[in-house]
Amino acid sequence: GDLGLSEALEVLRKMSEVYPVPLNDLWLEADDTKSGVRLFAADAAEATARVLDRPDRDGQRTPYYEYRDAAMSRCSQFRPEWIKELRLVQSGDPLDPDVQLNNGHLMMQTTLFIGPVDFYFQDRHGTVHRREMNTGDSNFISSFVPHSFTTRDPNTEAIIIAVTYGGSVRRAFTEFTRIGAKQVFSLAGDLRDPELTRRCLLKRSLEAESMTTEDLAQAVAKRVEPGRVVQLVKGAEPTYDELESLADALHVRVSDLLVCPLEEHEEVVVTRAEESQRSARSLSTYRLLPLARTRHQPDLKTFDLEVLESAQPGEDLRCGLHSFVYHFGSEPVEFTWQGKGQSHSGVLRPGDSAYIAPMVVHQFSAGKVPTPTASKKRPNPNGRACGQGRRLFIVRIPGHLSGETLAEFGTFSHFGRERVGAETVRWYN
Repeated sequence: GDLGLSEALEVLRKMSEVYPVPLNDLWLEADDTKSGVRLFAADAAEATARVLDRPDRDGQRTPYYEYRDAAMSRCSQFRPEWIKELRLVQSGDPLDPDVQLNNGHLMMQTTLFIGPVDFYFQDRHGTVHRREMNTGDSNFISSFVPHSFTTRDPNTEAIIIAVTYGGSVRRAFTEFTRIGAKQVFSLAGDLRDPELTRRCLLKRSLEAESMTTEDLAQAVAKRVEPGRVVQLVKGAEPTYDELESLADALHVRVSDLLVCPLEEHEEVVVTRAEESQRSARSLSTYRLLPLARTRHQPDLKTFDLEVLESAQPGEDLRCGLHSFVYHFGSEPVEFTWQGKGQSHSGVLRPGDSAYIAPMVVHQFSAGKVPTPTASKKRPNPNGRACGQGRRLFIVRIPGHLSGETLAEFGTFSHFGRERVGAETVRWYN
């Protein structure tokens, strides 16, 4: 329509007051990309620089991190940052009083390390660990795990590219706020305790069906003994046959009753550059090194992508995930993409970053990129320990199009599924 922004918001607010429909179901965020891509230059990142102080061993607040923004879009859940470690700690002691752990945060984090960074984290038992990290190393940090980063070398820049992002819990934030995390815990359990989790899972499934343990035992009586049903409801590990019986009785999929435990080494995953090198895959124009992964975030895909000299141009890339790209190398990369019937191009120089929407076809090339004039030449924001050549840190996350969402969409009738997100037809004549 022709309404201004404030007028449109007022109309939607009044609609929400009259009808029990939340505002976020009526409001569609504007696309802030150019045909699915946002570029963010290192110069723009530098303009956002700010220094965060933390207490030192004497209790004085002194510089700890320098933060700079990277490419973001309101269409995705990424919150990436370039962070330079300013606190020098050389003791090797994870309990050094100059190390300041944070309190953990809701957003999950995957990190690329550039230079001599020390990474600290607190495990589930309260023990603080220290890991010496170098260029090309990476990690994954689960939500609310306390952690910190420092430098151990006063002569070499220590930098991390910290990509925090929200998952399904972040998207369910409204219901968490209304119900409360303690109540939700009774539904979810704790994957560190598989028996508790199985107990919570079956309990919520029974409550959803308004069934008792006795009702369940009667429903599966031909295949599972009553005593065994009691054990299963208390959290015993089922066999596959038992899972099938329970799933039939509860009208769910077998996969809905499976519990994948969170092992101790999975709360924080550290992947060394050497490990990534051993798992590298060579394409015609790229070399892909898989970085930190976790089975508990199956759609999180992270790579160190090297653009080879043969990329003239590079091969097409496309996926159904949201992608963040950061150039941590030393040589510029030509970046092209196609969207809305047009082809677009740009240049990614060291320190530049980009956001790429799902299903956007794009290429990275080693084409001839104009050399900046002396007045426009800038130092590499990645420091002396930067990756060599055309090196891109790529992070992919699912956004709202998770596996669960796609599975649901896969059940829609072909008579109308193309109307999803573009409804123009009334549901009756």
